Amino acid sequence: MKSDMDQNKNEPRKEAIIGNAHLLDLEVLVPDRAVRLLALGHMARSSAPTSKAKMSEPLTAINYLVVSTGGDILQMMEAVRKIKEKNPRLKVILADSLESPYFPVGTLNQSNKPAGVERIIPVSREMAEASRSLLHHQAGILTGPGGGLAGCVAFALANKIGIEATVAFTITNFNMNLLDQLLQ
Repeated sequence: MKSDMDQNKNEPRKEAIIGNAHLLDLEVLVPDRAVRLLALGHMARSSAPTSKAKMSEPLTAINYLVVSTGGDILQMMEAVRKIKEKNPRLKVILADSLESPYFPVGTLNQSNKPAGVERIIPVSREMAEASRSLLHHQAGILTGPGGGLAGCVAFALANKIGIEATVAFTITNFNMNLLDQLLQ
């Protein structure tokens, strides 16, 4: 774990490092829970040198990965396929828009979901916006609609899990560039 100073609150912000990816540890959003909640995205990094060997965790440290269906769907599905090759036990959950889904619920039942995907969960626009607001006001993170979709499902999962587990979710589009950061 590494800490950067949060500019707004002048408090340490915890990070988990997997490969070259810096994931924000959002323990503030899951207090008194056994689950660890991590936000994954393209983030600015501190210029302070770090000792990667001491702080880096393996990809297998993530038990659940919640990915928004926003962005380039083909790149996202390729990144899902490759991450499952590297960590077959990882459970990938897609957060899809209820109003304009990539995977309509009526035409895609859970048995016909894309390869490597554990489950597809539709999220309403209002719930996605509430998640974006929570991320902004409680964790100081600004994200777009995709981050709101993934955050909503990740928060619900984190609240439901009664075991020690790590739930990571994307706050930006999940694609090969983001995957490469996790795998380096």
